[in-house]
Amino acid sequence: MIRVENLSKYYPPPIRSLFDVNSIKDILFKPREKILALYNLNFTIFDGEIFGMLGPNGAGKTTFCKIINGLLIPTKGNIYIDNFDVIREHKKKKEKILTIFGGDKSIYSPFQWRVSIYKNLLFIGRVWGIPSKDLNKRIDYSLSLLSLTHKKNEWYEKLSAGMRQKLHLALPFIIRPKILILDEPTVYLDIMTKKNIWETIKLLSHQYKMTVILTTNDLHEAELLTDRILIFNKKKIIEGKTKDIIEKFSLYSQKNLAIKTKKKISYDDIKYITNKYQVESVSEKHLELIISNDEISDLLHLLNKYVITDITSKPISLEDIFIKIVGEDNEIKYRF
Repeated sequence: MIRVENLSKYYPPPIRSLFDVNSIKDILFKPREKILALYNLNFTIFDGEIFGMLGPNGAGKTTFCKIINGLLIPTKGNIYIDNFDVIREHKKKKEKILTIFGGDKSIYSPFQWRVSIYKNLLFIGRVWGIPSKDLNKRIDYSLSLLSLTHKKNEWYEKLSAGMRQKLHLALPFIIRPKILILDEPTVYLDIMTKKNIWETIKLLSHQYKMTVILTTNDLHEAELLTDRILIFNKKKIIEGKTKDIIEKFSLYSQKNLAIKTKKKISYDDIKYITNKYQVESVSEKHLELIISNDEISDLLHLLNKYVITDITSKPISLEDIFIKIVGEDNEIKYRF
């Protein structure tokens, strides 16, 4: 189990130049505001679950990944893994954590560019202390599972971006860590490659009972994969089971309704509806609008005289919830 308690991180303000007199004067004599990355985060991640950390750009997702890996020291607070302090007792837990950074964060990649895939995986496996009798089997299994066996003798630099992302997911099959951290693992990828990676993440979680921490800006991805989520923007906004949040939030959220009528709606009623509700599109026999649950009955009562022939409602998604609450004051208003 992972416990995050009162976690905060401030970065020092940037320095323009050490060779500029005015910059040196500012450093010495002017108070400079620190840059907030994380503020007083408290949450729990349970063993074996896929936990999503969702937030806008700059929310602190990558900062959290660096702290749990011991690459950054928090300004305040702690992260505990099975009651071990990640910062003070990092050596006891570092072999249990594997982090894969997606996108343009190749600086953190363990792969050598002008070395074959197979030799790269062999070297990484030995560094992690995987026994030789198991290592080759694990490499062959992971490459076969990811449909990369035919590329095993190619240099890493010759792979496409999508293949490189897939290859990184061979590492948890070989290393089999207790905790797998995926920082935007499908960013920039096409939908078919994304789907392959999604299935791989599910397999890792179920087959090896790994705890997977997923940071992503793809809300559809989070909705498909995660058991529980944390939505935050430097500080916590909401935490809970993904399905529960969607179900309970939909009880008081707005809906996107499309309504068709048999008779033409009068000009006066169309004007009234467009003034009162958030209308997306309108014609004489069709309306599409965003409306809250407590307003639906009044609208249907108004339209009954035109004989309603069809009503469709777009179900609320995690993306709808995210857009609604991230823009609000980031206090913990929702508890599920």
